[in-house]
Amino acid sequence: MKTAFLVFLVAVVVPSHGWGLVTGGHIQRTADNYIDSTKWSKASTHRTGAKTNKCNIFVAEVLEEAGGKVPHRHWLTWSPIGAGEWRNSNSEYLTSDSCWTHVTSAQVGDVIGNGEHVGIVTGSKLTTSARFDKVVKNDFGFRIPKDTMTLWRFTC
Repeated sequence: MKTAFLVFLVAVVVPSHGWGLVTGGHIQRTADNYIDSTKWSKASTHRTGAKTNKCNIFVAEVLEEAGGKVPHRHWLTWSPIGAGEWRNSNSEYLTSDSCWTHVTSAQVGDVIGNGEHVGIVTGSKLTTSARFDKVVKNDFGFRIPKDTMTLWRFTC
């Protein structure tokens, strides 16, 4: 009688939500996948309706798709922090979240904000963000004096 040995290879797919480190490169690739998308344009009705800026919504949704998370203003509804909080280096929303660290030197995947606009660092002196008309990759955050920008890094 022959004995057969079966070898089973099991591939385990682990979601990145809290199950490992979300890399800056993964955040960057996720953001860049949306270049030229109008989903977060001011004319779009996505999430907050037309005639509203959605740069913070873009950042939140990219981070979530990449496996990260952003602080929300209200626990009951989906309400990610706005550009003003991303600019605030003392933001209680961000400083009380152990997954976010205020940094002073940009790396791919960092969130960068000036109080009026927020984007994701996606290259050397480049960011990807939702503008009024579409998602763009440009030098936002690096074309004006550095002290007017704040950088946050997701570390979980």
